[in-house]
Amino acid sequence: MAASGPAVADEWWPFGVLPEGLSCAALTLPGRAGAWPLPMHFPNTGIGLLTMPLAPAGVAEQLPARIEMRTPTGGFNEAWQYALLDGNLYVKAFEGESGWRVAPMPNCLRGHISSISVDRSRLVAVVPGGRVFTMDLADQTPELWWWTARFGSPIWLDPTGTQVRPASRAWSLSWLDPEYVQLIPFRQQGFWTDPTGKQQPVGGAGVTTVFVLSPEGNRIHILDPWLPGSDPLRPNQPEFADDYSYELPGPLDGRFQAVNLSASGSQTFLINEYGDMFTRLWDFDISGADTLFFSYTYGDEPDRAEAPTNFDAWVGQFEFLRPFFPQYTGIHLPPPAWVRQPKIPGEITSTISVHTTGGRSEQRELRVEGSQDGRTGYWHKPIEDDTWSFTATDRPLTADLLDNRPGDTSGLTLAPPTGVGYDHRDPAGWTMSLRDYDYADDVMPVRLCLGAECTALSMFLASTPRFGWQPEGLSDTPRVYHGLLQSPEDQWNAQSAALRAVVERITGADRAANIMATSNTAEFTLRTTEGFEVTLRRA
Repeated sequence: MAASGPAVADEWWPFGVLPEGLSCAALTLPGRAGAWPLPMHFPNTGIGLLTMPLAPAGVAEQLPARIEMRTPTGGFNEAWQYALLDGNLYVKAFEGESGWRVAPMPNCLRGHISSISVDRSRLVAVVPGGRVFTMDLADQTPELWWWTARFGSPIWLDPTGTQVRPASRAWSLSWLDPEYVQLIPFRQQGFWTDPTGKQQPVGGAGVTTVFVLSPEGNRIHILDPWLPGSDPLRPNQPEFADDYSYELPGPLDGRFQAVNLSASGSQTFLINEYGDMFTRLWDFDISGADTLFFSYTYGDEPDRAEAPTNFDAWVGQFEFLRPFFPQYTGIHLPPPAWVRQPKIPGEITSTISVHTTGGRSEQRELRVEGSQDGRTGYWHKPIEDDTWSFTATDRPLTADLLDNRPGDTSGLTLAPPTGVGYDHRDPAGWTMSLRDYDYADDVMPVRLCLGAECTALSMFLASTPRFGWQPEGLSDTPRVYHGLLQSPEDQWNAQSAALRAVVERITGADRAANIMATSNTAEFTLRTTEGFEVTLRRA
């Protein structure tokens, strides 16, 4: 049953005075949504309960009493609960008994929304066909909500936007919030922990990411409004309606096949058909890719202080500012790895949810729909805890029960290896090879042999920023990376003097070399900052 007369709003006018076509056009124009300055972080319903009409009784009775899971038809933050019905958006206060209200929407979206995802102060809505629309300030009073269809480089300004492909298994919005709470002196509460235990301040604009699970369930594409979306120079060609070239490397070398995905605060949560679950703290900044705005480091480093704000962290990178700002610790690479979560001791479905409970990366809660002792509800735990608890809701389950077998069963649903290999035979007699190379993987072995003796070098790769469209996957277009090539201590100790000499020629005396690399369907090139260069041809 559709609502009668939903409230409407546009980016430019508070009461949605534009007809649908002009409303859609207005949402492609530059505006405030997704742009600086970011608001202070104080979630607030304001006068929303006075300005938004109550949902008609026939609609309200179809909506849940409470939203407890982040799904394609519902979500929540510290101020509001959101629900989707018949293409329209409804809200109620997170606390108290406010009743469901008709959310103001642009005429462009009225009755057309097919799925939503909410994470703190941002909401993403997708329409049939997959076009992405974003609402900013979703944790504020609705008079401050701002919608846009822009999504893509540079900095949210691509008017042709991007899309979540309809064939995708799942998608979820993640918003990593700097949580500005004070301006004079400047103070933020948004931090995340790198692999060395250092607290890194969330970047100045936060991090907005839409994670999209591929139809096969083993590839996780990322859509980021600061990265390429569609190709604005070819707006009418479907092939260029999105850019799926950036990926979050999946668990088990990208072979784990998930049936669902949820993301919040740059924590991604996966589950397969046998109840195996993985989480990872990762986004474009954390991955090591955002060299335009962040300082990264590998291996051991001096025990420098942690930056108190993102401003201190940024300006501390510049030599000429060092007399005024200390050199704070850089973001340590490789980034945090996938974490296998303990299995749930009960019945569960594939409906999973992760949400942010505070400004630190460890402040995330996992929820999984299921049942216990004949009652339905959801299992839940803080992300770093080992023990699951159950909360009963006695509402119908939204998905079928999984075959939640005890033990590690992730190997039962692995995608096949890539089968991609590269080889180089040097005139000096040594060989270098890559096997089952995955263009999205960030840590992989490189096999180096001298005669019959071989060793494994460890290679870390992070994508580099770019502003133009690129095809997904491995193609004729080179993919560009920066990273590190090193000889692990255990491998080094087992090598002969002759093989050590080859390793040192490649990685330097420290046995750890900063590298630039490219890969395409024909070759893999590797160049170190010390001048070593090699090209491996496709095997």
